Amino acid sequence: MMNDCLGEEQDALVTAIANKHMGIKTLKERKSDSMDFHELSVWEIKAALKEALETGINIGIKMTVEYVK
Repeated sequence: MMNDCLGEEQDALVTAIANKHMGIKTLKERKSDSMDFHELSVWEIKAALKEALETGINIGIKMTVEYVK
């Protein structure tokens, strides 16, 4: 299970990445197949995952630098 250490900020970041790379406006379940399931290309998924990974790494680096100060 993933540690949700950023809460609402994390949700906003993930939603922004999904919107930017996959055109998904919200990640909230809407109980509608046409709204909850999306057809995506592998390059859209790859770009979103790469940005999420880079964002996580950058947050970790920032937290480490602030901790060391």
